[in-house]
Amino acid sequence: AVAYNDVLPGARAMGMGSAYSAIADDAFGLFYNPAGTANTPYVQGAGTVGRLLSPKGPLSFATGVYLRPYEQINTATIGAAYHLERQRNGGDIDTLLANYAQEYRVRQIPLSKPLKIGANVKIVNSDAGNGGGGKFGLGFDAGVIARSNMGLSAGIVLSDFVTTLSYPRPGITLATAYSWDRRYTLSGDFRVRGGLAEFYPGIEAAFHQGLLRVRAGKGLSLDGVSTLAFGLGLNFSPMILDIAMSFPTAGLNRPGGGYQASFSYRFGAPSFTGQFVGEAASRAEALRID
Repeated sequence: AVAYNDVLPGARAMGMGSAYSAIADDAFGLFYNPAGTANTPYVQGAGTVGRLLSPKGPLSFATGVYLRPYEQINTATIGAAYHLERQRNGGDIDTLLANYAQEYRVRQIPLSKPLKIGANVKIVNSDAGNGGGGKFGLGFDAGVIARSNMGLSAGIVLSDFVTTLSYPRPGITLATAYSWDRRYTLSGDFRVRGGLAEFYPGIEAAFHQGLLRVRAGKGLSLDGVSTLAFGLGLNFSPMILDIAMSFPTAGLNRPGGGYQASFSYRFGAPSFTGQFVGEAASRAEALRID
């Protein structure tokens, strides 16, 4: 069962059952795969708040993220984030991280799209709640995402290499995602950390040209309670709103599940109606060329 230090922010990812490491293309994606922010076209600010229940006690968390294109390198993005968690009768954690990601084409690998590569450098203060007090540590994450023109993507992430005993052991994630008809996305994350290996599946469906997105997946088993997650996203570009909830599969009376709400604002991004017209024009031009 996952513990307090396995909880990651982002309502879109939560709604997809945390199966997000091969996508990771919103502001909170850097927590799942630091390569996901590569080639972000706009300056972005984002925040999220959430609360999860468990047999130990409720866990509350909040996160703020800032991303911007790195002008010196055409496809690079830099960013920073702060994440905090507080669990009653459990552990606390604070993470301050800096992110760098870019697209990189490897000539020896015949991929239709450039690789996304990225890394986080972070300072962590973790208190396991066992009376030992909090400890600071310096660490890093690293990730890669490979994509194809057929909608298939795959990612690998090395996470939580932190120099402190109170922080969880380093982990590795193998992820894949497939987008069909620009409307349905199937994804899966296989995570290994210490002696625990888990598989997280998820699905997302887009309606009305991406104005509305619905999601479902396996939720986090915080402190041993299995859950099922659902989510909803609204594209009010340049504002994006996401909400997610999870319910214990063994019955609603179990101390498990939770909720989360996220927002992000993309400075300079076109409105949804303008984006819709532009996408329709680009499809018409591609059809004319064909």
